[in-house]
Amino acid sequence: MTIRLKLSLALMLIGVGCAAQSTEIDPAARRGIAAGNQAWITGLKGGNAAIIAASYAENALDCPAAGDCISGRAAIEARLKERSAKLGRAGSASVASAGAVQQGDFVYEWGSAEASFAGGMNVAGHYLTVWQKQTDGSWKIFRNMTIPGDGGH
Repeated sequence: MTIRLKLSLALMLIGVGCAAQSTEIDPAARRGIAAGNQAWITGLKGGNAAIIAASYAENALDCPAAGDCISGRAAIEARLKERSAKLGRAGSASVASAGAVQQGDFVYEWGSAEASFAGGMNVAGHYLTVWQKQTDGSWKIFRNMTIPGDGGH
């Protein structure tokens, strides 16, 4: 997927989300999103890709800024393991959700994330994440996109 296409999709999703702003976000969704964002922090600091991958739905799609999207939780976990092997454990990591809107069983959340690794390597940027309510009532990442030009979440 090209960066231009990813940006267009991101803007479209934000537009759809903005149209649904009158809907309150399910408290269970807020808890699931907070837990998923914390799992990203905990996973990076501990070098544990499985913790992060557990936040993704089985049929999730993860699109880094480079445009090489990964499909499926197992493939996403494998990519996270490769990244962890390359970068090591993060000394610090944070996620700042800037907003979210709900449309039915989907919550569109956007914000910024950053992590610092040994040797001065930093990963930081903006993201758009679509969370989906699962059949068991939990909320998992359905689509995750790093906004082009950034290197975040």
